[in-house]
Amino acid sequence: MIEAKLLVGRFLTITPTPSRAVTGNPPAFINVVCPPLQIQESHRKVWHKSGIRESNVLAGTNPNKLHRNFKWLPWYKGDISETDLTMDVLTGPMSGCILVSYLDVTGALKAGHIGTVDNAVPNHVNINNNVKAVWNAFANLPASTVLGGFNPVANTVPAHPPAQPGDTWGQTWGLFTTNGLYYAVQVWQQAGNANSYRIAAVHQVASLTQVQLQNL
Repeated sequence: MIEAKLLVGRFLTITPTPSRAVTGNPPAFINVVCPPLQIQESHRKVWHKSGIRESNVLAGTNPNKLHRNFKWLPWYKGDISETDLTMDVLTGPMSGCILVSYLDVTGALKAGHIGTVDNAVPNHVNINNNVKAVWNAFANLPASTVLGGFNPVANTVPAHPPAQPGDTWGQTWGLFTTNGLYYAVQVWQQAGNANSYRIAAVHQVASLTQVQLQNL
């Protein structure tokens, strides 16, 4: 639902929970208690009448505007970080990890980030194979319910829009919505404020097939 508030050209001030480095322990599902967040009403970013607007993200929920509430799921490298999908969930920055939604053994609806790593990480092949194996084992259990999954930086997603003045680092975030839709949110981090991001594009992404999700 928050995709309606992630408007292209708007700036979002947010402090994402940072990713966690590889621990060296066997990969596992790690339940993360993610504090609820809310997107505030937008305001002018600068004093002059430029039309540029920004929204701040604050802790807590807005009970009157549920479409502004969400959680941030951090990326746990080498593990599968998961959180209850009781409100929309953002996660990132994405580098090729698969994001999944499913029911856990208690029947709770979950959003998960399968924490693969890039080639710069030592032993990256084994790390990625091992964490994928943990997911595949779960996904292939007869009692498992895998609802869907996606890669926000897949080659089927449109290219990241180019930088504009003030843009420093292009990132892609993944978005799970409570109505079962998936999005790639492409942003640019801003010079002079690492917590300010310009929203460059928002793309709905189709789910991978069940066969694909059972054989990562």
